[in-house]
Amino acid sequence: MPQPKGSLKCASDEVYAAFISDIHFGSKKFLQEEFIRFIGWLNGEVGTEKQKALALRVKYMFVIGDVVAGVGVYPGQEKDLHILDIRDQYKLGADLFSRIRKDLQIIMCPGNHDSVRAAEPQPPLEKEYAEPFCQIPNLHLVSNPCFVNIHQSKDFEGFNVLMYHGGSFH
Repeated sequence: MPQPKGSLKCASDEVYAAFISDIHFGSKKFLQEEFIRFIGWLNGEVGTEKQKALALRVKYMFVIGDVVAGVGVYPGQEKDLHILDIRDQYKLGADLFSRIRKDLQIIMCPGNHDSVRAAEPQPPLEKEYAEPFCQIPNLHLVSNPCFVNIHQSKDFEGFNVLMYHGGSFH
């Protein structure tokens, strides 16, 4: 495998980031029990001692679009939905994300199922629909696509992360 030229950036402390997408809160196919178990892992409540220690080093979680299943995204979608109201889909998401420990920063951009325009760039999720997310102090709503700088300090420039749901790849 080819190696990148130059040296890789390294922070002085060992931290991790988790990347998830296409959760689809409100869909009949949403894996709620598994998602709750994932939250338990992030909170250091699940796994071996080694796994729990690693989980507590996760300081950033990128949620890269399709947070909810949406409504009217495709013909006949209502038969695939467990929750028919998009605001209630976001409420379920906010309830679950609010269970994540507060020292973990959640950075969230929209996707094609979310309540924003389909054309890119997409703005952050709108308060009109996703207001419950605005009540979570460690959850940050950003546009799609966007660059986010994480883990910056006075001695370290941080890591630049490109978030993109990938609508142009459909």
